[in-house]
Amino acid sequence: MRQETREKNNILSLKPVKRVREVIKLVSKGKVLDIGAGKGRNSFFLARNGFKVTAIDISPENIKFIKKFSKNYKLDIKAKRIDIRKFKSPLKNYSLVIAVSVLDFLRKKEIQEVAEKIKKSLKENGILYLSVFSTKDSFMEKLKRQGFKETEKNTFYLFKANLFRHFFTKKEVRKLFKELEAIYLKEEKFLDKSHEPSHFHNVIEFIGRKTEI
Repeated sequence: MRQETREKNNILSLKPVKRVREVIKLVSKGKVLDIGAGKGRNSFFLARNGFKVTAIDISPENIKFIKKFSKNYKLDIKAKRIDIRKFKSPLKNYSLVIAVSVLDFLRKKEIQEVAEKIKKSLKENGILYLSVFSTKDSFMEKLKRQGFKETEKNTFYLFKANLFRHFFTKKEVRKLFKELEAIYLKEEKFLDKSHEPSHFHNVIEFIGRKTEI
C-alpha cells in the first residue's frame, strides 16, 4: 500500500507546464499528440482531463515510465519510442499538439520538416502549443563564451553530447507556423528550479489554431 501511495504521489507531483493547463480550455476533447513527452507530465495531465494521448519520446526510459503509470492508473495514453524526425502522423488527426523544448534540438531543415508534420496532423480548429528557447537564453551566451561556433544561424553542435541546440526568435516561430492563427506569442524569462543551481531561462511560447480556408 505504501508503494502504491508513493507511486501515486510521484505521478501527481509531475505538474504540467502552466500554459498546458490553460490551453485545454481552447480545445474540445479529442486526440492529443505530445511530442518529446519526457517523463509524461503533460501527457498524464491531459489524460486525466479526458483526452486520448499519444506520447512520443526518443528515450526508452521515459517511454517505459509513461507506460508503467498509464497502465497502473488506467490512463488513455499510447507511449511510443520514436525519433520525431522520423515520426509519421496521420493527417488531420489531432485536436491538440504540444511540443515543449523539442524543436530546440534539431537543425533548421529538420525544424522545418517537423513543423510541416505538426501543421498537417492538426484537425480543423486544432490547437498547437509550442515552447522553445530564445536567442536571449543564457545558455546560448554560455556556449559562445566556451568557444562554440554556430553551424547555422543560432544553431550550435554540442559534440560531447552529440546533439544540436537551436535558439529561436519570435519572428522565426511565427514564420514557421504562419498558416496558423496566432492566439498567443510571447517571450518570457523564468526561474528554473529543476536542478541546482537555480537559474533563469528565456523561452518563447506560441499557441496557434489551424483554420481551413
